[in-house]
Amino acid sequence: MVAQNPRFTFSRRLFNFFNREDKEYDEFCSKHQAKSLSAKVFYLFFHLLPGILAYIVLNIQPVNEFLLTVTGWSNPNFQYIMLIFVTFGWHILLPLIVLRFADKLSIKESIAFLGLSRIDWKGLLLVLPVIIVVFTIISIPYMAHVNPVLKAWVEAVPALRIPEYSLFLSGLYDFPPLMLLFLFIGNFLGEEVYFRGYLMKKTAFLGKYNWLITSVLFAIYHFWQAPQTWPYVGLVGVFGLTMIWRKNLYVLIVLHIFLNLGWGMIVYSIIGN
Repeated sequence: MVAQNPRFTFSRRLFNFFNREDKEYDEFCSKHQAKSLSAKVFYLFFHLLPGILAYIVLNIQPVNEFLLTVTGWSNPNFQYIMLIFVTFGWHILLPLIVLRFADKLSIKESIAFLGLSRIDWKGLLLVLPVIIVVFTIISIPYMAHVNPVLKAWVEAVPALRIPEYSLFLSGLYDFPPLMLLFLFIGNFLGEEVYFRGYLMKKTAFLGKYNWLITSVLFAIYHFWQAPQTWPYVGLVGVFGLTMIWRKNLYVLIVLHIFLNLGWGMIVYSIIGN
């Protein structure tokens, strides 16, 4: 009997701890990933399209003012409605429609495709806490030294600056709590359904680079709040990597909630900014 290398054994156990096998996930990727060149280009661009549209209607002032005149809405209400349209309409409803009528999946199959039919309890209770701790530790030097430089570069581009009337610059938290909760749910759930639940399977043709490329595209997608999000491009890979490891959307939703609501306070309290 040949003795196993202790390092190999440890690496295998570590891999098995983080990685979750899911034949259904793999079958969806294999069967429904983009096949033709045009489809591949389309689904890569589809990462950015809702962000480009949000940028046009929210950040380009003449377009924004024209739409306010046409709708008769106040600017805060218009922005809120547009964000609800993106987070719930585009990110959640649109994939379900495409899966149902283009991919010919049933409603049950579509929900399974998006990763909403099963909860990964090991991922939520055991693996995710480890990912959060390790990610937070790794992110501290990045946030202290890299993020400020990237933020200064992005803010130096006039076209990427957030307009003074934007809710993301001021006023996002002025909405009633119920409306704000609705927007947050749409953000956490909607973005994960669209980017990790839907598009990562469609772009499985990217192979081992799928998690990285789609994560970068997810960061770039936030055109309308570029100075607040693009500087994090070096950290967003945690989303795609966690999805590749656990293949479960609920783990990603909880990770997203933590990164948006808790991680920043922890890191900035440590680095003192």
